[in-house]
Amino acid sequence: MAEFKRRLRRWLPTAQTLEQTKGFAWAGHYLREHPRLWVLHRRGVALGVALGIGIGVFPLPLQMPAAMLAAVALRANVAAAAAATWLTNPFTMAPIWALAAFLGSFVVPQKAAGAPSPGVDNWQWAAPQTWPAALWEQMLSWGPALLAGFPLAGMVLGVLAYALVYWGWAVLIRRERRRRLQRRSER
Repeated sequence: MAEFKRRLRRWLPTAQTLEQTKGFAWAGHYLREHPRLWVLHRRGVALGVALGIGIGVFPLPLQMPAAMLAAVALRANVAAAAAATWLTNPFTMAPIWALAAFLGSFVVPQKAAGAPSPGVDNWQWAAPQTWPAALWEQMLSWGPALLAGFPLAGMVLGVLAYALVYWGWAVLIRRERRRRLQRRSER
């Protein structure tokens, strides 16, 4: 587990790094005063990842500060929340929005909510310049279902992320204990 935490610490930003980053100096100062929000433990990291992914689903310009504020409010790991927002990017946007539209179609019933628009039906893989227009047309066809689905997709993906991180951390702890016991028995 110690090896895993060392690797994780190299990947996550530190309070000093945040203090030196424009726009995040307030967070670094606050985290230095409240180190419990920076400690790497299973529940805090799992909750931070869940918050980061859940908030990152929303197409907002300030996802990272919103996730960090939510992590402070819920006493989760702030670095994990900030880093988890990076999982929503231009490559993962289309599947996340499709999930949001699918989940939203249960709340906002409409005729053929998940049906592809004509622009997506005529998708041209060889012409990447046509992709944004086709995605925009598909998003407009989803309309209210997409907007209602964002909170649902955030909750579903957040709960899944929490379970995955929490369970994965437990597996790593068990492996580390077994490895330590084997080393002791070999001596």
